[in-house]
Amino acid sequence: MIMFRLKKYYKNNFLIFLIITSFFLLNSCQKIEVLDNIIFDNNLLDKINIAAEKKIINIKYESSFSDSFVDHSMFNPPVSRLESWLSENVAVFGSENYLVIDIVNASIKKTEVLIDTKKKFAEKSEYFYEIYLSLNFKLFNDSNDIVSSTQVFTKRSTTSGKFISLSQKDHIMDMLILDALIDISSKSNELLVKNMNSYIL
Repeated sequence: MIMFRLKKYYKNNFLIFLIITSFFLLNSCQKIEVLDNIIFDNNLLDKINIAAEKKIINIKYESSFSDSFVDHSMFNPPVSRLESWLSENVAVFGSENYLVIDIVNASIKKTEVLIDTKKKFAEKSEYFYEIYLSLNFKLFNDSNDIVSSTQVFTKRSTTSGKFISLSQKDHIMDMLILDALIDISSKSNELLVKNMNSYIL
């Protein structure tokens, strides 16, 4: 009887020990994912002032629903970020002329590419992301003649592993969009100063 109780006691304690040990082992193996938030602040991007009475922004870009394009599935796609910057940071002043800005491209493509690796357990492929932003600036006089124009284009790319979390994917995409916005705002300022010098404040 005493032996039976001892066996039962040790068996129960062993099970409790096993459960507690497994719990701590599983917790110690889990990675804690902490990603910095990407801040989209138009105040950090270039500001442009053009001599015109009004500004018109035309979104000529239409998202493609083919498998390689992913911007149509995003909550804040590049075209929205681009339109926000143009609305807030490109200002007009004066009593004549009008400025037309066409958003020609604002796409993100995702493709799977093979990795040349000899590591046995490494991933054999990864995702390649590429963003394209393209703008046309056209300044018209009151007779509807183009008095000045310029085209601005930028392209950025990055990669990621195939098996990443949703938050990691969002972080990568937001960083890609922000870098492209910084590029196109800077290039727009540079090219407009060069090609529309007489109309830039």
